[in-house]
Amino acid sequence: MLDVARHSWVLGGVVGLAAIVVAFAAGSSDDTSAKSVTSPPRATDTTAAGAATSPAITTTTTAPPTTTIAPTTTSSTVAATTTTAAPTTTIDARPFNSAAFDAVISAATVDVGDVSAGAAVIRNGEVLHAAGFGMENPVEAKAASPSTRFRLGSVSKLLTSVAIMQLVDEGRIELDESFAAQLGIDGPFADPRVATVTVRQLLSHMSGFGVARNLYFGHGVDTWQQAAQTAIGQTLISDPGTAFKYSNTNFCILGLMIEKFTGKPFETAIRDRVLRPIGITAHLAPTVDTEIGDAMHATSPGRNYMESLGPAGGWVATPTDIAKLAAALRDEATTAGLDDEIVDSMRVPVPVPVQIPPPVDGWSYGLGMMLFADGSWGHTGTIESTHAVVVNRPDGLTVSVLVSGKRPSNTDDLLPVIDLAVAAGFAR
Repeated sequence: MLDVARHSWVLGGVVGLAAIVVAFAAGSSDDTSAKSVTSPPRATDTTAAGAATSPAITTTTTAPPTTTIAPTTTSSTVAATTTTAAPTTTIDARPFNSAAFDAVISAATVDVGDVSAGAAVIRNGEVLHAAGFGMENPVEAKAASPSTRFRLGSVSKLLTSVAIMQLVDEGRIELDESFAAQLGIDGPFADPRVATVTVRQLLSHMSGFGVARNLYFGHGVDTWQQAAQTAIGQTLISDPGTAFKYSNTNFCILGLMIEKFTGKPFETAIRDRVLRPIGITAHLAPTVDTEIGDAMHATSPGRNYMESLGPAGGWVATPTDIAKLAAALRDEATTAGLDDEIVDSMRVPVPVPVQIPPPVDGWSYGLGMMLFADGSWGHTGTIESTHAVVVNRPDGLTVSVLVSGKRPSNTDDLLPVIDLAVAAGFAR
């Protein structure tokens, strides 16, 4: 059940963001020429980037004000190469107003206090728009850009699930057989039921493993491998296959399987099998230190959740790269190495409610991906100072939004923000 505070944010935010959509719709015409945008929550004016019509790609960087001088916005337009598929819906064929889209994303993130945010939109396999907002590194006063990399949180699970399903398709991993037997772990187990947990149950969070919050977020272990090994020795909270319980343990164990059946370290295996074929980059990151180009995320002292999460939530990537990953899963000639039949099997919802009572927004879970009531699918992710979402929408768009900051308080609230931003981008 949504609490009062979240109701207030959602209702107030939707009304405010909807006003932006209406304003752009009222002021827009059939062309997508650059517009001057004033976002109500911002104390100073912002000049939005010029929009591009398909098939051009627009990239936008918006730096927040550090003095009373209005922040600047820079943009570039790069010609796209080819279109891989014909438009499938009316909205797919319309020109895209990137300034209007950016105004909504900015109003829900950096304008209300987030350090930085990034967004990307893919249409028909081509990058339609990418943008960065706020400060990638506030200490060095470095503005975020479309190439800024953000923590993905549980969006990382998409990378793990793709690699696992590739190995299933190759016949190297059996989806409906015991993970322990396939890993060569004979026991004895503290809970004998662990020996019966299948790979499918790990992918769908129906294994019976508990949340184990202290293990991942209380410095209970130093690495994700230790987290998986420790969890295997614990007691399940339900019989395997009978209940849904979202647990990072499932994906840390899947990481062990990827290492065993590829013969490579997990990060190397993902880079070779998933990232490189799609033409994207990402890396596992530590909790505190960041590489040049990584967004800074506020972190409480003494924590090590990134190292503990690994395959379940430790990746860092740009909004464009993670959107390309999701888009590859819907492409008939997918570069993700999975055919349509396998991807369709990943989108079959679990046979039980994901919450009791069932969630009001109607979401469910498949094999390594979240399924939403409107027919969209992808994943969300939340860690300290991190909100991330990537979604394949029914209208043919793939959209990602990655945030360094605390707003919104619930990552799922970025989904209606994306809806409003897309509506603004295609308003006429």
